[in-house]
Amino acid sequence: MYFSDYADSKPVTSYTGNITDEEIVSEACSGVDAVLHIASVIDTTMFPNKERLHQVNVKGTQTMLNACKKYNIGIFIYCSSIAVLQGFEDVQAGTETTVSVPSTLMFPSYGSTKYLAQNTVLNDNGFQLKNGEKMKTLAILPLTMYGELDSNLTPLMKSIKNKTFPRIGPMKAYAQFAYVGNVAMMFVKALESLKKNPELGGQYFFGADDTPANPMTGFLQPFLGCLNSKISSWYLPYWLMYICLTFLYVILLVLRPIKKLNVPMTTKSLAFNNTTFYVTYDKAKTLLGYKPLYDYENSLENAIKFYSNV
Repeated sequence: MYFSDYADSKPVTSYTGNITDEEIVSEACSGVDAVLHIASVIDTTMFPNKERLHQVNVKGTQTMLNACKKYNIGIFIYCSSIAVLQGFEDVQAGTETTVSVPSTLMFPSYGSTKYLAQNTVLNDNGFQLKNGEKMKTLAILPLTMYGELDSNLTPLMKSIKNKTFPRIGPMKAYAQFAYVGNVAMMFVKALESLKKNPELGGQYFFGADDTPANPMTGFLQPFLGCLNSKISSWYLPYWLMYICLTFLYVILLVLRPIKKLNVPMTTKSLAFNNTTFYVTYDKAKTLLGYKPLYDYENSLENAIKFYSNV
C-alpha cells in the first residue's frame, strides 16, 4: 500500500490559495486548535527566485503565525529543512546540539529563507494569546525526502530512466535521505507530544529515519531496476564539471537581461553529492517518542512503486 493511499478517518476541508493571502489563510485557520505548516518553495537552481522564496517561506510563515494569534491557536509546528544547517563541511552522526549553522550555507537562497522562518516560529513560542494561553511552537527539519509525491528526487529519477547515471567526482561522500511516510509520522508525534508537554516548545528536531547514509550511488542502487538504469563505471573529474558549470553560470548571467535561462544543476549540487552529511534522530526518539512507521525495506518498496511510474 502506498503511504499516500490512505482513507480519511475524519472530515477534511480543503482550501486553495496563496499562503501570503491573509483572507484565505484566516479562513483556513478559523476553528482549528493546531497548525502544521508544511507549505514551502524549494528552489536550488542556478538562478533561484529569491523574491518568491522570501514571499512564500518567510512572509507566508508570518501570515500563518498572525492567523494563529488572531484565532488563539495554541500549537504551531513548522516544517523547516536540513538546508538551514547544511554547509560545505562534513557532518557525521550529527545531533541538534553538535550541528551548528555553518558560515556558508550550501544552498544560501533557499536555506536562509527557511532559517529566517524557523527562527520566527521558534521565537513565537510562549507568545501570550488573547485567551490567556501561551502559544507552543516547534520545528521539524526533514532531510531530503524520497517516496510518494516527492518533487526533489523525481526529476533526477526521470532523467536517468533508461539511461546511465554519470558519476561526477568519486562520489564517495555519505548523504542521508528520509522516507516521506516517516517524516509525516514525526509531525504526528510532535503534535501529540507538544499537547502533553509544553516544555518541548521552542525546540527543533531532525526529521530522519533508518534509511542508511550512503554515497549517492548507493542510495540510487535499489531504484535502478525499476528505472532500467545503471551507474557509470567511470566518473567525470569534479574540477572539470565545476569549471564547466561556472562557465555556464557566467554565460547565462550575461544573457539574463535578454533572456532568463535557468538550469537545475549547479556547483552547489556537485558539492552536495561530494560532501558527507548525516545525522541521528535520537532527540525525536527520546523527547517525542518517535519511531519510524516504515522500516527501510518497506520504505524502499513503497518508493520503488512510485518511481516506477514517474
